[in-house]
Amino acid sequence: MNIDVVTTSRPTWCTSWCDDAVTDGDAVVDFASTFLHVEKGVRAGQPLVLVQWQADLLRALYARDESGMRRYRRAVIGLGRKNGKSLIGSVIALHGLIEGGHGAEVYAAAGDRQQARVVFDEARRQVANSPALNGVCKIYRDAIAVPATGSVFRVLSSDAKLQQGLNPSTVVFDELHVQKDDELWDALTLGSGARVDPLIVAITTAGYDLDSLCGRLYQFGKRVAGGEEPGKYFGFWWWQAVDECDASDREQWRAANPNIDIGLLDVEDMALAHHQTSDSAFRRYRLNQFVRAQDSWLPAGVFESSVRLDLELSADLPLFVGVDMALKHDSVAVVCAQVQDKLVVTRAKIWYPQVSGLDVAEVESYLRDLHLRFNVREFAYDPAYFQRSAEQLLDDGLPMVEYPQNRGRMIPACGNAYEMIVNRRVVHDGSPTFVDQVLSAAQRMTDEGWRLSKGKSRRKIDAAIALVIALDRATMVTRLNTTPDVVNIWESSNG
Repeated sequence: MNIDVVTTSRPTWCTSWCDDAVTDGDAVVDFASTFLHVEKGVRAGQPLVLVQWQADLLRALYARDESGMRRYRRAVIGLGRKNGKSLIGSVIALHGLIEGGHGAEVYAAAGDRQQARVVFDEARRQVANSPALNGVCKIYRDAIAVPATGSVFRVLSSDAKLQQGLNPSTVVFDELHVQKDDELWDALTLGSGARVDPLIVAITTAGYDLDSLCGRLYQFGKRVAGGEEPGKYFGFWWWQAVDECDASDREQWRAANPNIDIGLLDVEDMALAHHQTSDSAFRRYRLNQFVRAQDSWLPAGVFESSVRLDLELSADLPLFVGVDMALKHDSVAVVCAQVQDKLVVTRAKIWYPQVSGLDVAEVESYLRDLHLRFNVREFAYDPAYFQRSAEQLLDDGLPMVEYPQNRGRMIPACGNAYEMIVNRRVVHDGSPTFVDQVLSAAQRMTDEGWRLSKGKSRRKIDAAIALVIALDRATMVTRLNTTPDVVNIWESSNG
């Protein structure tokens, strides 16, 4: 690839981009133009000059921190199809092989051997066509070796017997969304622990299941990029169209496909794909969106567009808190709701399980902090999973209110939340994980009416449930025109 057009296409989500950090990225860009060549087209055989967005991506990926160590040791890069993922992967892999020092171990990894060979074969062709690289490398069917340094670049896939004793220095993990489990990723990331400056990079398009390895890393990356969670050593650069956007919006095509702006991806080809493929497939492969297994319970665009950054929770006004505690492998959500004039301002805090499970003590500490900072009238919780913690918090003076998630409560509460949201009475700060969990919920019909559930999706919806509870409690007082104590007495007498 060698093109003169400059693009400034930025990722939709990123941990850093074109900042002033010290970086080895310029050296990687120079490596590409010095040793690699354009393979196809009128400029075949000419030096491979990376376009601006690719160079900026490498500068961000190879940044170093104040101590001189790599800022990112694990990274996920997400792009729509036909944006040169394999080319970027081969540049990263070959640089790690040639410039990675003595004994470098580089792997092209994927869910199956055929996919793992995509990046490897691209790199092998580059070596074969480069007199300089061909002079120092030996090419085998599934490996490229550098005898002078003892370095090697191999193909590795999940469907092969997993080798023990891996000590990777650089890994390019292609199409992470097809991984059925975490075994290969864990083996490579844990195996790199003995390296001083390892680099494990996944380059992928979106998938279906957010409860997969790719989905979990995608959600974690969004939280890190959004400042919701610390992510030391984790880099994330993801181009995608806005969720629930009009799939025919060409500006959204550009958001997921930086190659459009430089003429390497034809807009008319995108238009043809839009007309000839299903909406789900187009959104996944071309808009790089994770696709839900069912339609959201809310009309498209309503909740996403209800962001009000000028409104914050007030320490003086009554605050109602919904808590959706989870089992070991679910998330935990705490949603605050506060009536301000004709609007209800909401904020969410979400915890995801770690290897050892959920940190209940951290949730309890957060609730205590809310109690100290705000005028909290109620912490509404389902006693099924939170009774022991609730009793301790009640002893500490927090106003804990039981809220069993039975049909009698949840069906009217879900209807109330729906009416408030579609009538634009609910506002939030645009937290990506909050928005995603709210939109991931689906309607489940019962004989008495509908309530929220995951449907066929495996996406987490705990924040949606906590939102429904918080809105129900915050507006119950208003609907009955009375105090929380009277509401509790009224609910007890009415079942």
